[in-house]
Parts: sequence; C-alpha cells; structure tokens
Amino acid sequence: MELIFDTYAKSQLTFVQNFAGQAAKQAYIECLNKSNAVEIVQPLLYDIDPVVRMNAVLGLARLAGNSKKCAKKILCADNLLKSLLGQITTENVRMNDDSFKNKYKVPRDNKACSYLKTYKKSCMNLIRNISKHLSCSEMIVKECDGIHAILTCMKDLDVMVREVALQAISSIAGQDPSISQLIIKSGILPQIVQSLKEERHDFKLYALSALSEIAKHNQKLAKQIVDVHTLPNVIIFLSTDYNTDVKLQANTLLLIKNIAKHSLSLTETVVETKLFPEILLLMAHPDESIRYNSAEVVYEVVKYSTQICKMIVTTGGIVSLLNVILKSKEYPSTPAVLALGYISSVSPLLATAVINSKILSGAMNILKQLTAILKSDTDEDSLKAGVAWTLEMIGQHSSKHAKSVFTCHAVNAMIDVYINTSPTHEAHHKCKSAIKVILNKSEDFSAIEKLLTPSMPSQIMLHILIQISQMLPKSLKARRNFIINGHLKMIQNLKPDINSHLDYVIKAVNCCFPDNILQMVAGEIPESVLRKLDKFVPNSQCLLDDQDV
Repeated sequence: MELIFDTYAKSQLTFVQNFAGQAAKQAYIECLNKSNAVEIVQPLLYDIDPVVRMNAVLGLARLAGNSKKCAKKILCADNLLKSLLGQITTENVRMNDDSFKNKYKVPRDNKACSYLKTYKKSCMNLIRNISKHLSCSEMIVKECDGIHAILTCMKDLDVMVREVALQAISSIAGQDPSISQLIIKSGILPQIVQSLKEERHDFKLYALSALSEIAKHNQKLAKQIVDVHTLPNVIIFLSTDYNTDVKLQANTLLLIKNIAKHSLSLTETVVETKLFPEILLLMAHPDESIRYNSAEVVYEVVKYSTQICKMIVTTGGIVSLLNVILKSKEYPSTPAVLALGYISSVSPLLATAVINSKILSGAMNILKQLTAILKSDTDEDSLKAGVAWTLEMIGQHSSKHAKSVFTCHAVNAMIDVYINTSPTHEAHHKCKSAIKVILNKSEDFSAIEKLLTPSMPSQIMLHILIQISQMLPKSLKARRNFIINGHLKMIQNLKPDINSHLDYVIKAVNCCFPDNILQMVAGEIPESVLRKLDKFVPNSQCLLDDQDV
C-alpha cells in the first residue's frame, strides 16, 4: 500500500515540475490553456508535499506572465488566489516545524528555506503578472487580503523575496489610488523608503518604482510619499556619482516628476531638495532617456511657479532644453518644448530670452528648431501641437515677438500642418489658435500679405483678412501694395457664403478703397487712379471692429 502512495506522490511531483517547466516557454502556453491546466493544477496548491505546492505556484505564476487568457482564468478560479495568498503565513509555520521537515524530508541546512522563498516569490510574481494583464488590484487587495501577504513577504530576510514583493506593490498600486492609499495605511511606506538604502541595485529600482506608482495618482498620495523623507533619499541618485547608472537615475526622475506634477507646494518642496542645478546638467547626459526624463521634471516644475521659470532662465536652462530638442531621436521632445512654452508665457522678457537663446555657436536657435519640427515628417501629433502652443506663448506678447515667429517661417509651417492634419488631431486646432494670436499681434503688413493665396483655407484666410482690415486704413503704402500685388483682386474672386464671417471681413477690406478702384480691380489700374488713394479716407462706418468677428 505504501508503494502505491509513493508512486502517486512521485508522479504528482513529476507532473507539476514538468508543468512549471512548460509554463515558462511561450510555445507551450496555448496547449496548456486548451488543456485546462489552471483547473488541473489548482488542487496541487494544497498538496501536503511542499515541493509540489512550490512548483504548482511557480507554474501558475509563469503561466500568468505569458498569457492574458491564463491570467484571467487564475484570477477567476474559485478561491484560488485568496487561498494561495492566505497560505503564505501557513507556509512560514510549516517550514519552521521540525516534525514536518522530518516527515517530508525537508533539508535542515541553510537550503531548508529555499522552498518557502520560492513559494513566496512565486506568489508575488503571480500578483505582478496578473496585474500586468488585468485591472485586478481591488480584488487582490480587498477580497484576497493581498496586502497582508505582501507585508509578510516584505518582512522576509531574503532580499529576493522583498524585491518581488516590491514589484507586486508597483503593479497593484499603479492601477488605483484607493489601493495605493490602503498600501500606505498598512504602514509599509517607511520600509519601502528604507529599501532605497540597500546595497543591491535592483532593490533600489523596485523601491523607486513602487513609490512612483503610488505618487502618480494625486496630491494627497504624493504628499504622503514626501512626508516620510523620501526626497532626501532619492535626490542623491541624481548626482554625478551615479551618472553611469541610467536606470537608477531614470527611475528617480520619474518619481520626482510624479511628485512635483500635482501642486505648487509639492513643486517647491522638490526644488528645495537642491534639484537644481543637477537637473539642468542631466539634460546634457549622454543617454537620451535621462535627457527626456529630466526635461519632463523641468516641464512639471515650470507650470506652477514664475520664480522657477526665472531661475531656469538665469541658470542657462533654456539652452539645456534646446539641447534636449536637438538631440531627440527615440524619445519625443514634447516635454522640453512645452517647458519652453510655459517659460515664454510668464513675461515678454522671458519670451525674448527664449527667442535669443542659441546653441552650436549660433547656428541653431529655438525658433528655427521649432519650425523644423513642424516641417518634419514626424507623426507625433502631441509634439506638433506642443510646438504650436509654445510659438503662441512666444508670439502673444508684442509685435516684436510676433515678428520673430514670422521671420523663421513658423507661421507658414503651422498653416501647412493645419491643412495637412485632420480636425480630429490636436495639432490642427493648436496651429489655428497660434496663427490667430500671432496674426493679431503682428504689425508687419508685408509678412501678413505674403500669406494670402487663393488656396488658403477659409478659417485661416478669415484671420489674415481681419488683421489686414485693421492695418489698411493706417497705411497708404499698404493699400497701394495690396492692389499692385493683386491681393485686392484675389479676394474679390473668393465666394464666401453671404453674411458669413469671411464675407463680412472682405467687405471691411473693400471699405478701405474707393469704389472706382473696386470697379477696375479686374484689370490694370492706371497710376493716375492709384494716386487718388492719397486723399481717400476709408468709411469708418463699414470698417471692422475688433469685436465684430
């Protein structure tokens, strides 16, 4: 009889070991799924043999990592996850029971705990892998008492167990702010921060990731992260001593960004930790991911504070942001572009500083580079939208600022983007808004007039003619050029809807010219007739007022 049970036990062990091995290979996943592997293996999670239990959990964790379908089956299997996580404490008791070790021949040396370590790591991996595919944090935490299981693993002496527990925290905390709050209430936060001081490199990375996933949700959670003295423990990773550790610095920057983005008070707290000038130096880092993440941090902090914008300008931050834009390849330069927009929006003086900033011995300035992005083949809608918004922030202050935008042909580039992008794209609308604002500030009649072409979209034509109608009454030279260059004739050939905005604006432009010139506009107008413009006074009753359109 004993032989029969021994044979049964050995066959169980062989089966579950093979299952764990096959679950790690993508080629076997579909077959395992069709064979209902989850349902077959589930009873083995409660087997009396710890090695069987360990391999069963290991196999399910691998299965969940490789297949969304299998992850869903595991999550939905009746009582599976709850029982599994609940057994972590039971396993601790069992593996410290000498009679249990004798019965199941568990080794007594330092390897005795390897079963338990593997079991705990597999449980945490299972949580992480399921969370990777499915929004299941609420079920794991509230229905399966997942936080208690994670806390148990975080207290383990083995660093590998704690590492995987941190990864599980990142996975579930990132899905829901209420889950992040429960994690904080468990009292685990100081322990995560303490993990930043561990010598093991990966441990620091996972701790940073867990903190970042919690902080990203809202101001309250981010402040709780700050209140446990997180920033002094992470800011040191931005120093030159860690410049070769790209992953560590990238994760640190991500955490700082997720803290700073929520409010002015948090931004000021971040800046007070001596973030500058290290962050500006990192925007010249050889690794593009570090440059990108640094620009993201700067973008988040300039949104809230005029003083920070001024500080960045005085410390050479504009050139640093331009450097990020120039060297962007794999990562979009959107954060750097938007940061320049926020800086420019603060005052005409800072906008001028942005315009005048140059790099590469003056060969490239910011406006030229922004225009180049608009003209490029990139399909990054958010990037081109960001460029248009930044140009609007620069050109909104005065005619001098608007002229700078015109001079680098940025307005023409925005018109092309407007024409060639769908109205469903953000860039389409941002370009239209920027063109309108810059035209409204411009006093360079020649530059505006050059935009007039018969193929100009009616929405853009409207804003061009609005500005022209404001300038024609003030300048005889402008009226003469408008006729000589054929633009008065061109707008007569436009056929807008009667009483539409464009129709109204064309009539306002026509009011700037005598009736006899309007009647002769289809042909050559003699110089003698043009001279009559000198004495013509536009009819003020039909001129366009700023509020008319």
